[in-house]
Amino acid sequence: MDLKSANFWRDALAAATASCDTKLRIMEVCGTHTHAIARYDLRSLLPENVTLISGPGCPVCVSGATFIEKIRYLLRQGITVAVFGDLLRIPGANGTLAGEKNLKVVYSPADALAFALANPQLKVVFAAVGFAPTIGAAAALMAELEEKNCENFSLLSDFKEIKPVLSSLCDNCRLSALLLPGHVASVTGVEHFADLPVPGVVSGFDPENILHSLLLLLQAVAEGKKDHLLNNYPQAVSQSGCKGALELIGRYFSLSAGVWRGLGMIPGSGRVLKEEFAHWDASKLYVLDSIQVKENPSCRCGEVISGNATPESCPLFGKMCTPENPAGACMASTEGSCAAAFIYGRGGR
Repeated sequence: MDLKSANFWRDALAAATASCDTKLRIMEVCGTHTHAIARYDLRSLLPENVTLISGPGCPVCVSGATFIEKIRYLLRQGITVAVFGDLLRIPGANGTLAGEKNLKVVYSPADALAFALANPQLKVVFAAVGFAPTIGAAAALMAELEEKNCENFSLLSDFKEIKPVLSSLCDNCRLSALLLPGHVASVTGVEHFADLPVPGVVSGFDPENILHSLLLLLQAVAEGKKDHLLNNYPQAVSQSGCKGALELIGRYFSLSAGVWRGLGMIPGSGRVLKEEFAHWDASKLYVLDSIQVKENPSCRCGEVISGNATPESCPLFGKMCTPENPAGACMASTEGSCAAAFIYGRGGR
């Protein structure tokens, strides 16, 4: 961004908050937003009374140590587990999964099923993490699985629904507004985020779009529009979302309580396979619910993703925890807020 553009946005953001005599806290939910904000130093353009904090928008970051240990258990039973690459670097109670046998790195749910179909002699479990876009892809996979009746494949779900967590964070973290995730909204639609207690704007990911979204949020806060909900990413997001994907999700998955790293159990924030598809549910097939472990008490990832701490406030940050040697999920993930802070610097508040 050139100096002229930077000065324009700095002045516009300052003008929007000129009538506000209190400190404002805006949470950007999505990990892609977090990295764009850090990369382009957008925090340095904010008025002094505005703090932009990172939220729980990285699906790998919010998967807890228990999920990692469930994967490790399966691997050591000789079961092949298909995982996204970032999961290999997330610490569980007994270290990371790196070096474990029987791992298969995939880039999509479809890759996991393709591997199972090509290797019928193996038992294959897909370790499923993600929000609405990945849940939609997994639902499409389930439709294919049902058609082909693949008997050596199952799914271990740690899928998450973001809205119940946002409702909780708005109250507990004294949030003024939310920069809402464009990727998630492309599936759920804007109306999915209705009834949040603070203004929200669904944003795209380029710097100008993020800054414009922040301006819209600050204007809404200044005008006292608590129920303000806008779509600033219309090229990818509609009001009601992707009907086909939502119907598939509703067919195969039901809402459940979800366990979030550092946030604990949150009702209605998880997605699990419906009972009629239990024969493809790895948690039930391999009786995994009894596996429960505690998080590393020295790691502050839970506080970071809930907006109660900055990455730099963690005593491990940049010392015992770096992208090359992560102690926590927020540093290990390519979408993590600690990784963004380490790579780019916070660029202000």
